[in-house]
Amino acid sequence: MRRAFHFTLGALLLGAGAAGTTGACGSGDAGQVQQSTPGTGGAAGCPQGLTDCAGTCVATQLDPANCGGCGKACPEGQVCAAGQCGMQCVGGTTKCGNECVNTLNDPAHCGGCSQACGSGEVCSAGGCGMQCVGGTTACDGMCVDTDIDPANCGGCGSACGQGEVCAKGQCTFECVGESTKCGGKCVNTSLDPANCGACDNLCGGGEVCSAGQCGLKCTGGTTKCGNVCVSTDHDPANCGGCGVLCPKGQ
Repeated sequence: MRRAFHFTLGALLLGAGAAGTTGACGSGDAGQVQQSTPGTGGAAGCPQGLTDCAGTCVATQLDPANCGGCGKACPEGQVCAAGQCGMQCVGGTTKCGNECVNTLNDPAHCGGCSQACGSGEVCSAGGCGMQCVGGTTACDGMCVDTDIDPANCGGCGSACGQGEVCAKGQCTFECVGESTKCGGKCVNTSLDPANCGACDNLCGGGEVCSAGQCGLKCTGGTTKCGNVCVSTDHDPANCGGCGVLCPKGQ
């Protein structure tokens, strides 16, 4: 997956917070590669959530060249998802080349593979624009939800540790409220079209997830905004109508 798990991510929308530079063990942006600090040695020179592979920081959960550990390359045609090589992507991500990406917020694959956003633009809800919508935050060209994104938990670049999830902007080992742990994210399986009713249960094209069931319309007094069913009475990202965003803090 590119740059965030994105997860994305994610998602595993999932996603890390910063793009990197291809190194000895890396695969470019797909594994969130960046150079580790010289002289620190081991994983100490890498940001939290990344692994030092011969002096290069990589996300072993996503990097097909270092999938699950340094030097563990996936076979030709396979992708790396959640540290495991496989033929398909999980968690609502899309296979673009040998990467699993979140086409809802990946500026290099915005809305579809290889549909790159222009300079200065971000990718939000699968469309390129100058600002993020729906209560998301711009982190290195991606629009992420810092309440649940383990690569940007509580703020851009604040990655959770191995095995942790991001819940309400805090790194923890378990989800809170009515959310469920799916990969490295806490999601609402009642509403999430990528995890509808259960983790990795992806709704089809044009469908929404309502009360844990995929369908063509929303139920229970909720409104269809994009491919998500929301309560416009309570949702600060769709307050009174789709796309009506409350100011920060309200």
